[in-house]
Amino acid sequence: MRWTTIAGALLCVALAGGCASSAAGTPATMAAYDQEDVQFSQEMITHHRQTIQLTQLVAQRTTTPYVRELSQKLEASEKADIEKMSSWLKSWQVAVPVEDAKGVAKQVAQLTPKSGKAFDKLWLALISAHLDHGVMMASAAQTGGKHGPTIEMATRLVTEQTAEIAEIKEQLA
Repeated sequence: MRWTTIAGALLCVALAGGCASSAAGTPATMAAYDQEDVQFSQEMITHHRQTIQLTQLVAQRTTTPYVRELSQKLEASEKADIEKMSSWLKSWQVAVPVEDAKGVAKQVAQLTPKSGKAFDKLWLALISAHLDHGVMMASAAQTGGKHGPTIEMATRLVTEQTAEIAEIKEQLA
């Protein structure tokens, strides 16, 4: 009888441990998040897509290495961020925002007829203002959410984009 009780107790401990480890799992579906995290991802996906729309104007309109390199860097990093945030939203069973070209239509219209130095100057000014808005959004997300990876991304964006804005200001000076 004593061995049956011990075996039963061990089985209960093993089962409880298995349940606890799956409940505390690390998949994004199990990660704690709140409406602030959802809102950040949805809004930042839209914002990043707007950045990409602006970067796609560069290739045919500039010969300046700095502008070309910055646009390529922004496009690559923001596409990667969109992929991550989209996966978070999907894991939370929340809709990923649809593409919307209206957000930067005015800036695109301003940039489209320009090329060379005139394009570079305007593009740098517009992208700087755009990145500054992203920094404000990310700053709010640093303190508002619960999802660790979202807070980490927001912190990284504040750091990286603040540095990029400073570099842009040097280029415009």
